[in-house]
Amino acid sequence: MLRTQKLEIIMGIHQALIMVQFWLWIGVAGMAIGSLVFGIGAHNAKNDRWKILFTLNFFICLIATGLYLAMAMGQGFRIVFDRPTFWVRYVTWFCSTPLLLLDLAFLGRTSLPITGSLLGANAYMIATGFVGAISPKPINYIWYTVSCGAFLAALYLLFVPYRREAQQKHPRSKSVFQKLLTAHGILWTLYPVVWILAATGFNVLSQGGETMSYTLLDLASKVGFGFLSLNSLYQIEKAEAGNYQSYQSSSTQPSNPA
Repeated sequence: MLRTQKLEIIMGIHQALIMVQFWLWIGVAGMAIGSLVFGIGAHNAKNDRWKILFTLNFFICLIATGLYLAMAMGQGFRIVFDRPTFWVRYVTWFCSTPLLLLDLAFLGRTSLPITGSLLGANAYMIATGFVGAISPKPINYIWYTVSCGAFLAALYLLFVPYRREAQQKHPRSKSVFQKLLTAHGILWTLYPVVWILAATGFNVLSQGGETMSYTLLDLASKVGFGFLSLNSLYQIEKAEAGNYQSYQSSSTQPSNPA
């Protein structure tokens, strides 16, 4: 009986490891494809505006590709207070999320004070989240709360001063920024949800479920959001072209004789 139970435990661990490895390699493949597409786009970009956006998205995916490869090969992993922890995941986020915010800042032509505040809040959020991940319970919940506070500050910066400034500079593209911010807000809100449900928090998610959740979120918020940012630039340029044509038409209208 005891031998059967041990065998079941071993088989369960083996299946969990297979699931973890599967999703990590999905992450490697997805990020590598994203890097390739954005890299080719940067090389063939029609102007500097498009080259900048393609290049930012290229490096976002390239950073994630390398660090997902490290995780898939068993690197950046430790058992921390009996919790399996891929600490290198925080390195990925710390390096790639500032570039995601620069995507938004570039599209919105955001001022330096707002951009700097976003980058600072983002860095503080990830750093304190990492401290929470390597802290014993219940101290980790304190750091989780602190990290969520920084996250709420970042959301406020995006949805209030960033959006206001972007819509002032692109009055014909208000819906574009609404869509960008909605997608960004939903995706980033799901990260702390996974954190608190995983082994770092309430331990509701298995390690395989945690890996799957983070991988899908990373693919959506990096590759998917990259394509959304490119579509947003297309929509912004289309609106600017329409505005210029309207201006041209009005300026060439013959004036009525007095």
